[in-house]
Amino acid sequence: MTGLDRRSHADVSPAEVARALLERAGADPIAVDQLLCEATPLLNGRSEVSLRQIETVLVETVLQNLHLEPDLEPVALRLRLRHLYRQALGDAEPAEAAYRRAFQGYVRQAVSTGLLDRRLLDFELEALAARLMPERDQLLTYTGLATLIDRYLLRQLEPGDDPTSEDSQLLETPQFFWMRVAMGLALKEDDPTAWAARFYEVMSTLRVVPSTPTLFNAGTPHPQLASCYLADVEDSMDSILASAEEFGQLAKYAGGLGASLTKLRAAGSPVRGVNGRSSGVIPFAHLYDALINAVNQGGRRRGTLAIYLEPWHLELPAFLDLKKNDGDPYQRARRANTALWIPDLFMKQIQAGGEWYLFDPAVAPELSELYGPEFEAAYWRLAERAERGELPRRAWRKLRARDLFREILATMQETSHPWLVFKDAGNLRSPLRHAGVVHSSNLCTEVFLPTSSEEIAVCNLASVNLVAHLVSSPGAGLTLDEQKLAESVRTAIRMLDNVIDINFYPVERARRSNLQNRPVGLGVMGFADAFARLGMAYGDEASEEWTDRVVELISFHAIAASAELARERGPFPRFAGSAWSAGTLPIDTLDDLEAARGRPVTVDRSARLPWDELRAEVARGMRNGTVMAIAPTASISLIAGTSPSLDPYYAALFTRQNLSGKFLEVNRTLVDEIKARGLWESVRERLVEERGDLRFIDEIPDDLKRRFPTAYQVPPEAYVRLAARAQKWVDMGISRNLYFQERALERMEAVYLTAWELGLKSTYYVFMAPRMYAEQSTVRVNKALKRPRWNLEEHVLEGDPAADLACEVCQ
Repeated sequence: MTGLDRRSHADVSPAEVARALLERAGADPIAVDQLLCEATPLLNGRSEVSLRQIETVLVETVLQNLHLEPDLEPVALRLRLRHLYRQALGDAEPAEAAYRRAFQGYVRQAVSTGLLDRRLLDFELEALAARLMPERDQLLTYTGLATLIDRYLLRQLEPGDDPTSEDSQLLETPQFFWMRVAMGLALKEDDPTAWAARFYEVMSTLRVVPSTPTLFNAGTPHPQLASCYLADVEDSMDSILASAEEFGQLAKYAGGLGASLTKLRAAGSPVRGVNGRSSGVIPFAHLYDALINAVNQGGRRRGTLAIYLEPWHLELPAFLDLKKNDGDPYQRARRANTALWIPDLFMKQIQAGGEWYLFDPAVAPELSELYGPEFEAAYWRLAERAERGELPRRAWRKLRARDLFREILATMQETSHPWLVFKDAGNLRSPLRHAGVVHSSNLCTEVFLPTSSEEIAVCNLASVNLVAHLVSSPGAGLTLDEQKLAESVRTAIRMLDNVIDINFYPVERARRSNLQNRPVGLGVMGFADAFARLGMAYGDEASEEWTDRVVELISFHAIAASAELARERGPFPRFAGSAWSAGTLPIDTLDDLEAARGRPVTVDRSARLPWDELRAEVARGMRNGTVMAIAPTASISLIAGTSPSLDPYYAALFTRQNLSGKFLEVNRTLVDEIKARGLWESVRERLVEERGDLRFIDEIPDDLKRRFPTAYQVPPEAYVRLAARAQKWVDMGISRNLYFQERALERMEAVYLTAWELGLKSTYYVFMAPRMYAEQSTVRVNKALKRPRWNLEEHVLEGDPAADLACEVCQ
């Protein structure tokens, strides 16, 4: 134990102990004095003060001052680590040798109590303990550490314990956690100890972070490691109820669900078996919503579901109302998300100002199984039949496509739903077209895999952190280490391929699909962070070019790694007949999309890597049916300490709220640049006053204002263009959030049409700049200068309310 832990505090004031703790945590003398001025009154007001209470007060005090001095964050991190180490290791300041030695005891204890898989005892624990790097705990940000503690680190729970309570016994440190996940992913390797060490290296340095289910469950007796499940519900009571059971089982083990309900007949449609009428889609959507709300995954995470419908379904108007706050609660889905699976024909009709028909699937069962020209031909045949009176009048409806689309966009402004996902691009650009139809995307709109009555699609996700691959080079400044990135990508693909064989499958249909197609989805995060550090502005030409080059590099090495694994382990069972077997790469599928649409997809198609050489390798075999999907990464980016996915910085400072609480986020690159120009002291309170918006702070130079806009100041077209440059290299999809400063439906329509024209497969949340904001309470405000922008709580910007609804499975 440390001196502070051993000593009696009876003859030492809490303020003296607090001073010693702050100094050990690395606070400079001026900061120590300032923090003690705020903390001491809180400590002196208590009759008895424990060391833990002193640490807690100091952490809270530091966090309350981060908006004025972001450099204090490591102090809060080290103070929080003290408590974690005291719980997990019995010592707040453990020596390196003690830290490593405790790892072996942790594994044995956790195995004996049933928390970890017994096979972990087969690893060379002493060798893995020697590979631990305790100092890497301090690579985390405070937010990253708090997120790990709250939901990811293993705890020893007694009956009745709250699994999210800090009073429950923590067993893991961050490095124990990374090594446990690495071991869980190496279980079936020929040399599991060696591969666990390699996996640990890329994760503990935050170069690669697997998705939340993998982090939760790797190395445990129930290793449900997969991120996403996609299902197509058939139009029968047997399928509807069987799907409910399967959804409950999948959600129980942290799987996120995407379900297509397009095949369910509309309300009022005849049901011959009971000589009655169908209740339609909405009651069953409500059923699945209630089910998913009841599954909270051990208190660590809510159950999560996205319901998909194609926009020709007769119940589309009622589907649009599912997320609204008013109306009959039995006609609403409060927890589930909604998305539209949009065929190209609908977008063409919007552009042409044409008409659109809604049909009851009972008279149009073929439409959900068709895409491209075949869908269009079948759709117009049905329309002709309807006009000739050959379809029951209750089974169809005609309206203007643009009017319907404006109604959809207005609903999105109100509820952030439904998400818009493109059916034809998702199918025509799929490398698994031969394996069946893609009927929907997943919970976060980046996974595109075929589903059927026999198979529930599964995807296994992880993301590369770009910022962890930036290095300083003499004379060149900060650059991307491409060799290091290639190594990370290849290691990540192997980790993800292992997930498929290690994964616990609660549902047989999911196991069958995953083993046949072996899909994985490597994503990427940290784009906005990297742009800032490299001197680019989000959405400018340089950032788009850099995105194109980096995603090409990741795609190249992901595909190459899967081809190499096929030489070692064999190709995926459905390789024959896939696009891969013909040497077709993701960029090649743009030609298929153009041919089906009969119009160009105007995306820059320049390439820099030796793709022709790779085509020959790919045609010989691929281990995985897919290799890339760019997920939102809202949770794992917090752990990695970087910006999520392709998303911009929301503002220079704001609060992000998730299930672990509310955390201040500060653009540290901007702060460093402001400090380098000697302006920090004069502008820091103005940053708070202006809610992270630099435009109205005269002292900040124009070049910084250009480089660091808020998310709403970046034109939404720039988000679409940047995503299109990335999508051409990605075999599945990209979860693309969009931000709008103005609420004009015409502008939204133009942006979504552009996203479709550029070949994007999907979009995700739409964020609208709020009209109102609350008055700040920690800085003086000139009320005459008030400008209506988004909501402010206390001293920092509040994130968009929709952000708290985002899926964490893929992230």
